[in-house]
Amino acid sequence: MIFEIVVCAFIGIIAVLAILTLWRMKYSRFVSDNKHSVFQVLLDVMDSILFVTSGKKNALHLYIAKYFTEKSKKFKQYPLFTYWLCGLQVITIHKAEAVKEFLKEKKIIEKSDFYDFFTPYLGTGLLTCDSSQWKGRRKMLAAGFHNSMLKGYLTVMNEHAQKLVEFLHEETHKEFTCVERPLSLCSLDIAGESILGVKIGALQNEGEEYVHSLHKLLDVAMSRIWKFWQWPDFIFYCSNTYRQTLPHLGIAHGFSRSIIKERKLWYMNGKTGDDSRKPKCLLDVLLKLHIEDQVLDEEGVRQEVDTFISAGHETVAVAVKWALYLIGLYPEVQERIHQELDSVLGADSKGHLWVADLNELKYLDCVLKECYRLYPPGALFARKTSEEISICDYTIPKRATVVVSPFLVHRDEDIFPDPEKFDPDRFLPENIPHIPDCAYIPFAAGHTFAEMEVKVLVCHILRSFSLHSLDSRDKVLPIVKITLQSSQPVRIKFRRRQQ
Repeated sequence: MIFEIVVCAFIGIIAVLAILTLWRMKYSRFVSDNKHSVFQVLLDVMDSILFVTSGKKNALHLYIAKYFTEKSKKFKQYPLFTYWLCGLQVITIHKAEAVKEFLKEKKIIEKSDFYDFFTPYLGTGLLTCDSSQWKGRRKMLAAGFHNSMLKGYLTVMNEHAQKLVEFLHEETHKEFTCVERPLSLCSLDIAGESILGVKIGALQNEGEEYVHSLHKLLDVAMSRIWKFWQWPDFIFYCSNTYRQTLPHLGIAHGFSRSIIKERKLWYMNGKTGDDSRKPKCLLDVLLKLHIEDQVLDEEGVRQEVDTFISAGHETVAVAVKWALYLIGLYPEVQERIHQELDSVLGADSKGHLWVADLNELKYLDCVLKECYRLYPPGALFARKTSEEISICDYTIPKRATVVVSPFLVHRDEDIFPDPEKFDPDRFLPENIPHIPDCAYIPFAAGHTFAEMEVKVLVCHILRSFSLHSLDSRDKVLPIVKITLQSSQPVRIKFRRRQQ
């Protein structure tokens, strides 16, 4: 009896392997791909299994970044290449012309199934909702990022940038500062007060627990993509990994619900701006949709708050971290920035920055764009084809997962010669025409708000300090999580500028 069960199980496994192998052979003809032996269904993921189970910090994420970089170089003559993850075809776009066709393709309207892994935390907010809801929600929420509101957000950014500078003044006597924590807490304060209309006080140690829980939840969701045995929800929800996330879910959701409660009381009292009901932040827009228009329930409000506060503050913190790190590595670039800041803004290191000031900082703009090119905050985004399509004359099958990687697109040596070199001159006005459409895509969405905030924070910091990054780029490696993180803490020495 036992022998018969074992034989049946063995035959079943062989049958599954054969079906998956035939599927791979069929669709490998359409896109650039490695050649593999029959029944090698786990294929490219075999090494990643070893890294998942190695127990070494960031081992999996380092492997992923290295693997895709090497594969991009191998297939550099092609606009895209394919990767097989336990029988699932993942097509990676790494050339500007393919990105352009991809973004114009009307048949790619569904988000990848990988986004479902974020629903335990984010629910069905704008990041994770299906295509039938996405366009409607995006249109409704666009009012929260109208130009008139962005100008109001700028005041909040300046105020919290000055608080960050005050914090960093206390760090100048230290040998170095690990910048992740203060940048993350500062950007959380800005997201809270500008997008949600609530003072959080994270930099004063009020948001530490929330940020820790947020990072834990996002890391679990991202790691689940590579742990294919956790793809089925019924397996994941029975796992020890999920049980460990439950306290963090409670902290994160409790945090967002407390913000909604506070702002809702304000809203119900008619104090959304000069005692009128004109929305003054994104949360006011959400509350209007909930209370007045009744098109969004309170749980829907919470899901959007979680989405925007996590994406908003995490993207900016990562972008500023990489910018400060690179500026601290290149003294000649830093000196030119200091000269420009002094010329445009004068000797006052505490004055607020306005749109006209930011627009005058041309060289800093080039530097930040080069930082975004090397280390784009949005590491990747993914879609699923609703039917068979063609991109750059390559056939993409129905229901294939298509991934765009700005990190790889920005390293196309045909567009950016010597792509690993840090060269802000690439973005001088005379060089911009040589950069094709979609060759530079650092932010997946919300770039106006994020770029403004990054520029304000970097300006305030460099007006007051000289920076020196302690670790070279071969030690601080990029790793792919929900944003492009670093393999080790970024250590920077801050010293007061001698005006």
